[in-house]
Amino acid sequence: MLPSLAKYFGVTVDELIGMDEIAGSEKYNKINKEWEENNRNGNHYNNVVLMRNALKKFPNNELLLVQLSTSLEKLDGTKEERAKYLRESIAVQEQILYYGRDLEIRSATLYNICFAYWKNGEYDKALEKAGKLPNLYKTRENALVYFLQGKERHDAAKAALKSIAWSIALHMSVLAETEEDPAYLKKTAQILDLLFDGKEDEYTGFLREKFNL
Repeated sequence: MLPSLAKYFGVTVDELIGMDEIAGSEKYNKINKEWEENNRNGNHYNNVVLMRNALKKFPNNELLLVQLSTSLEKLDGTKEERAKYLRESIAVQEQILYYGRDLEIRSATLYNICFAYWKNGEYDKALEKAGKLPNLYKTRENALVYFLQGKERHDAAKAALKSIAWSIALHMSVLAETEEDPAYLKKTAQILDLLFDGKEDEYTGFLREKFNL
């Protein structure tokens, strides 16, 4: 009966039984795995080509657009070429903000585009976009701990410590610089010890190196 049904609805048999959707999903997953491997190996030019071709099959796919924009910003070249790649990355990110529906991707893109405009010398636009970001209070981490229960609530609070530590280290380092007072950095190191029970791991090591703690 499948050929008759397909003819009646004006579709192929593969479309009728969902084979095209399955094949598309498999191809989509393969593309993303290839992008991740290229990214790990620093093959950013290959990723730009990969994403441009992928977007022909999956137009306006938000994740693919994000991966294209990040790959563009990682391309090397002359000063003029890097500026061109950056402008294209900004255009792709504006496309995500205009058409995108995934709130998490939109939020991440809004954050990233601030730095893209800043690197491009468009400081007013960087400030404009930054002003649209949520403040520290209205975050996913702060909301989840109100609604979760038991172990999930505990795990969410524990995981939030990394974000909290980053924010503290960032702002304290700014105060240390603007007030020319290294005591802020010493206090930050002490706060990290309190937050993570004095345990040194890859993340705390990264923070100490990043902010000279």
